[in-house]
Amino acid sequence: MKTTSTSISEKIFDFIFFSSIGFILGLISFFLIKVLSIILVVFLAAVWWKRNKNNKY
Repeated sequence: MKTTSTSISEKIFDFIFFSSIGFILGLISFFLIKVLSIILVVFLAAVWWKRNKNNKY
């Protein structure tokens, strides 16, 4: 009986552990994609603004 409860508690712990690792990795990748997209938009806006500024003169 004791080995059964130990294996069940280990399974629950493994499930919580791996699901929390997956959640943290998903959160990191979500914010990484957000930051990279913001950097890309700022870079493209700077290039576009510089190109328009050079065309006027």
